[in-house]
Amino acid sequence: MTEAIDARQFESAAVDAVSAALPQVDLDALRASFDLIRASTRLVQRLEADVHREAGWSMAGFRVMFCVWVGGELEPRDIARLSGLSRAAVSSVLNTLERDGLVERSRESDDRRLVTVRLTADGALRLVAAYERQNDVEREFFGELSGAAQRRLAADLLALLAADKAVQT
Repeated sequence: MTEAIDARQFESAAVDAVSAALPQVDLDALRASFDLIRASTRLVQRLEADVHREAGWSMAGFRVMFCVWVGGELEPRDIARLSGLSRAAVSSVLNTLERDGLVERSRESDDRRLVTVRLTADGALRLVAAYERQNDVEREFFGELSGAAQRRLAADLLALLAADKAVQT
């Protein structure tokens, strides 16, 4: 039986394995990517477990509702772009949220293909309540960082997103 390995030991072993097999690899980028993926996965898992399952929707459902709450009325293609979800995923999530009475879709233009999505009153109330709980988790998750460090992290992540040529949002 092997001895348990903690996350820092595993990251160190990953860096050693990669550098041995691929000496040309940028190890700083590996470490940053490794830790960003682990941190974001952990945060999403906590939000789903502690907030969104209890609220009756998935993290994707929350992301869709949050975009509509912020944007007022949006078309599904805009929801997809702003939430980082595919159009197919947005369509599926909207079906569930509409079934549950949290959003409504309407066709308000001459082009019958264009649909506008808005939150229902119940959807807006439930979203605000869930976000309040989400922010409690966010505060706890980022609590080890000062406010200035949190702002720097947010600015650095925004710069990475803005520089990503694969997906421009």
